[in-house]
Amino acid sequence: MKLAAAEGLALVFDPADGEHGRLEWGEPDWLGPISLALGGTDIATPLHFEEFEGSDALGAYHGLVASAGPPIAVSVRAYEERAVLVFRLEALTEIGDLATGRLEVPSVAWPRLEPARRRPGGVPDDTTAFGYGYAEFALPTFSDASCGGFFVLDEPARPAIVQPLWLNAPDGRSLMLVPHDAFHDQVIAVPRRETRDAEDHEASVRCGWHGDLAHVPAGFASELGVWAGNDPRALLDSWGSFQRARHRTRRPSRYADDAVGKLSYWTDNGAAYWYRTESGRDMTQTLGDALDGLRRERVPVHAIELDSWWYPHENTRPVGPGPGMPDAVPPTGALRWEARDDVLPEGVDGLQRALGRPPLILHGRHFSSASTYFGDDAEAAWLDADRAHPCDPALLDRLMAQAAGWGAIQYEQDWLVESFLGVRGLREAPGRARAWQEALDRAATRHGLSLLWCMATPADFMQTLTLQNVAAIRTSGDYSYRIPPSLNWSWFLLGNAFARALGLPAFKDVFLSNAAGEGWDGDPHAELESLLAALSAGPVGIGDRVGCTDRDLVLRTCREDGVLVKPDVPLAALGRCFRAHPHVRPLPLLADSWSDHPAGRWRYLLALHAWRGDEALDWELPADEWPREGACIAWDWRSGEAERVETGALLAGRLDPGEWQLRVLCPVLPGGIAVFGDVSRYACAGDRRMRVHLAGDADDPAVRVEVRGAPGERVELRGWSATALADVERGSDGLWRASVTLGDAGWTILHLRPR
Repeated sequence: MKLAAAEGLALVFDPADGEHGRLEWGEPDWLGPISLALGGTDIATPLHFEEFEGSDALGAYHGLVASAGPPIAVSVRAYEERAVLVFRLEALTEIGDLATGRLEVPSVAWPRLEPARRRPGGVPDDTTAFGYGYAEFALPTFSDASCGGFFVLDEPARPAIVQPLWLNAPDGRSLMLVPHDAFHDQVIAVPRRETRDAEDHEASVRCGWHGDLAHVPAGFASELGVWAGNDPRALLDSWGSFQRARHRTRRPSRYADDAVGKLSYWTDNGAAYWYRTESGRDMTQTLGDALDGLRRERVPVHAIELDSWWYPHENTRPVGPGPGMPDAVPPTGALRWEARDDVLPEGVDGLQRALGRPPLILHGRHFSSASTYFGDDAEAAWLDADRAHPCDPALLDRLMAQAAGWGAIQYEQDWLVESFLGVRGLREAPGRARAWQEALDRAATRHGLSLLWCMATPADFMQTLTLQNVAAIRTSGDYSYRIPPSLNWSWFLLGNAFARALGLPAFKDVFLSNAAGEGWDGDPHAELESLLAALSAGPVGIGDRVGCTDRDLVLRTCREDGVLVKPDVPLAALGRCFRAHPHVRPLPLLADSWSDHPAGRWRYLLALHAWRGDEALDWELPADEWPREGACIAWDWRSGEAERVETGALLAGRLDPGEWQLRVLCPVLPGGIAVFGDVSRYACAGDRRMRVHLAGDADDPAVRVEVRGAPGERVELRGWSATALADVERGSDGLWRASVTLGDAGWTILHLRPR
């Protein structure tokens, strides 16, 4: 029996394999034996399938369905015009006593895969696996083709779950396993390293209902897609586009409020004033000094983030003079979401008043079981040892109303991973995590707040498809905390690909802007950290100590009025980076983003040495990895050199350890004109700095550039032209520059026309 999808992807049931199937795609066996498992044990009898057909949002399909005993139906659909298979599990009646006792041991797995038992020649040599681990910030993790070598963060505190999961062949082909729905209720469990050679279910890849689901109602179903294609990031983008259309997902603008659209000041882990103050000054005075200094230096910060130090936890840490800071971040829950008397005696409102009423970003976390919000009311919260989660969404609404009353414009929901993994009650029945997050989203709508997702698992990433107010998501570990910066750069750019597919701007966390300082005075990597922040398409937050801000570097990320100059989408790792870890292996980390204009697409290409080794790396990028029509000018942002690149050309460079190169690929427009933009900003073609239009006609081509900024701001634009331009200074190398002063409305028009 063979169920075939487009492009040769097929599920084959061979009588010689009994109840097992195999996945063909060119080679005869990509995933090993495919079966149904209950509680980790294979169904002992063969599945008897019936054929069916139909169509849905993915297109026309034909499929197979079988009953695995009275309570469960299993099916698989193959799509005629897409290389996609969809595996479905459905409860035919209410089912109880499902829990296995471990999240990573599904009660029902369809499909259960055994990649270590592939047939010989079943997958290309040197095929690797990649996925996002079920941990904070969706940790990118790699394995060999057995799927048994994934690193699991803080084993065993985080489950051995990876989703989405890719198998990446050396010829560029990629197979992606990804949930289509029930994002918090189904998992892709992988072998732990110590069990990958075992002869039991824990040596397999199990896709199904996670082991903490205690019961499900009749009709509960989940679907898992298997997508095949020629590039892992392109597969993720296709799945994301399908899901956003399916859920009619609406995202806030990249400039929805001052928290995401303008430069902000942060006090979280990695910032100068996370749980610490200047000597002889309390927190209100310290932050007042910091903001006064920034204003004097004309550093245009707007929103201020107040992190976990302002409210009491079960294990409340002291706030006091630096330079020391906590060595660890204990995951204890909040007791109350109210100001600590010992830190903010005048409350959050008093602090905001003392700071001049800036808009606030307020941090929140999971709750302690000792929280006074719940008391002895067993119906108020699910309690689990030292953790708790509210059952009633009325508390979330009350807290969001409270935040708005204090002058907040954004609520940062941190420790999402602990909220879900820390409270079993949130996991015992399907839909509870979704209901919590949708209730918080509705409360944010009612009170005019945007949301920032932090420490999200892959399930939290995917659940944003049903949310309207998540303005950005953190995609890497805490800044300057525990791990090497180069590992965090890899984490960020790989995580951004996930966020981008979901239509989410990313946030790289706070950074210190003084490259000449160390410790809480600055960061030698400040230039790269600021570039990553600017090209994230999300918030940009500095956390400098008083007197330690490099204004010139900060202004590479924003205009003089603090409006961020950013690309349309987050800078994200190219598909090739899904095949081997660019921190562990001697491979360059390559990422791209873009700004779209009426005249065409401007692409930002970052090449970065994030490998932990100390040798230089060469990088090459063939034309098929940055497809475009027509010639472009590659502007080297760091060297200030420009190179004409014809269609099909190869881009290349060399990187020393920790070094980076930024090429801005600018289209050659009619009349032989290329506009680089404001090259003093990283996103030099960002739409809050300029918009480029074609003007004139074929006989008299011209380019119209709308230049944007603060009223009275002086802006210099750079570019290239094949011939001299009217009224614009042009050098013998073809490079031109034009300076304009913006009027009271904050914009002006620059006309470019061959002389």
